[in-house]
Parts: sequence; structure tokens; C-alpha cells
Amino acid sequence: MKKHTESGEIMSKIYNKYLELKEMDSSKLYLFKSGMFYIFIADDCERINDYVVLKKVKFTNRVKKCGFPANVLEDYLRVFKNHNLNVEIIEDFTLVNEKRNVYDYILSIDVNNITPLEALEKLEEIKEIVENEKRG
Repeated sequence: MKKHTESGEIMSKIYNKYLELKEMDSSKLYLFKSGMFYIFIADDCERINDYVVLKKVKFTNRVKKCGFPANVLEDYLRVFKNHNLNVEIIEDFTLVNEKRNVYDYILSIDVNNITPLEALEKLEEIKEIVENEKRG
């Protein structure tokens, strides 16, 4: 798995943190708080689906994610405990919309200095922010 280099992106920060944590302890499943959701990514997304069926979607072009709304965390924690799963919750990561609104985020993008892949990732992030705001 290749590490993303743009540290300003929430997705890249989560993915880089995931890789770092996996290097320290690959036996754990890492559950990240992302806005109003908790998500598993990459290999943990695949592993958790052996126990709990969660819809898998793209996190990036190469990485999948799955998760559930934050308001049902306790229910899932009971399921994880019943399956003796070693799940660690990582709360530090929040979506951009919790720090500033989506308009400020769009205005902060330097469109003259962005790769097509970075642009697509930012678009995906903005879409998730808007969807979360509609649900919220």
C-alpha cells in the first residue's frame, strides 16, 4: 500500500495513521471516527466483514471503507466483543465540515496546483461532507 503525501487531506491522514498503527500492531482492527460515522478501511474493512456485514464503498481509488453511524457505536461494540475482536477506536479524525464549512474548504483548494488524482479525492471528500450534512 502506498502512502499518500498530502497531509492536509483527512482521507490521507486517516490512511497514513492506519498504516502507522498496522506497523505497530497488525492484529488489531482500527475503527476511525469520521464525522458522524465510524469506519474501517483497507484490510480491516475486509476482515470485519467476516463477522459483520457492512457495505463496502471506495475510500480512495485503491482502498475500500465500510462503517456505521456514530449513534449505533455501542451496538457494534457489543458485537465486536461477542466475536472477541480486538478493535481500537481512533477518535482524532473528523471530517472537514466539523472544522469549517464546505465553502471555506472549496475556497482553500489551490486549483492551479493540484493533480487530477488529488482533485478527484477532494471531490469525493466534498461529496461525503454534503451527504453527511443532508443526513445530519
